Amino acid sequence: QEVFLKVYNNIEKFKEEKSFTSWLLRLSKNYCIDYWRKSKYNRRSLELDENLKIEPANGAGTPEDAVIKRYDAIYLRKKLRLLPPDLRALIIMRDIQDFSYQEIAEHLEIPLGTTKSRINRARTKLAKLILKEGK
Repeated sequence: QEVFLKVYNNIEKFKEEKSFTSWLLRLSKNYCIDYWRKSKYNRRSLELDENLKIEPANGAGTPEDAVIKRYDAIYLRKKLRLLPPDLRALIIMRDIQDFSYQEIAEHLEIPLGTTKSRINRARTKLAKLILKEGK
C-alpha cells in the first residue's frame, strides 16, 4: 500500500520514455530497503519467502520425481540464502522470475554489460556454494 501511495504522489516524476514496470519495481525495491534500514532487521529477516516457487520447467512425473523436485527446490532456496542480498536478487530476477537482462539493467539502473557480469558472478558463487558441500 505504501508503494502505491508513493506511485500516486510521485507520478509526475515518471518519465514516459521509461518502462512503468521498471519504475514501479524501483520504487518498491527502494521502499523495502528503507523499511529494512529503519526497522534494523538483521540479515536473517531477508531470507527467501518459503512461498517463492522454484519449479522445473517440465511439470509432471512420478511421485518420486515430485519429492526430488521439492527437495531440490528447498536445497536451492537454502543455498540462495547464503548469497549476499544483491547477488541473490539478481539470481531470483533472472533465473526464477525470468526477467530479461535488459529489464534487470533498467530496474537496477546499471549498464547491460554490468548486469550480465553481476549475474555471472552470482551464478558462479552459487555454484561454488553447491559444489563446496560435496567435498
